[in-house]
Amino acid sequence: MSEASRAIALQHAVALHHGSGDLDAARATAEAFHDFIVNKDQGEIAEAAPVKVLEKKKAAPKPAKVAPPVVEEDAEPAADEVSKEQVGEVIEAMLNADMREQAVELFAKYKAKSLSGVKPEDYAALKQDADDLLLNA
Repeated sequence: MSEASRAIALQHAVALHHGSGDLDAARATAEAFHDFIVNKDQGEIAEAAPVKVLEKKKAAPKPAKVAPPVVEEDAEPAADEVSKEQVGEVIEAMLNADMREQAVELFAKYKAKSLSGVKPEDYAALKQDADDLLLNA
């Protein structure tokens, strides 16, 4: 019974001192619990070791959240700019016209394997080349 009572006393002491880091206080509390459990049948009550009461640390105030600056983007590109969607439409037209090989060569010309690999500054030139190939087909 002694080992079982020690285990119970230690379990309760650890629960009481969880996170405090004070092993001596936890050990003293476990001994006090054990003495109480063992001496309970004999009618004696052992004095409990003094327990340190830890004050909870207040969390530092969180800084106020700052909204990111709003960047207004044009929903549609300017009249002289070519969008990725426009280039995609022309490439799709090439594929529908059974011009897959020419489309692959066109991507290779702009050092890309697909539309996502094409640099935005090359969209206008790529679209123009694709339009030329479609007109000459």
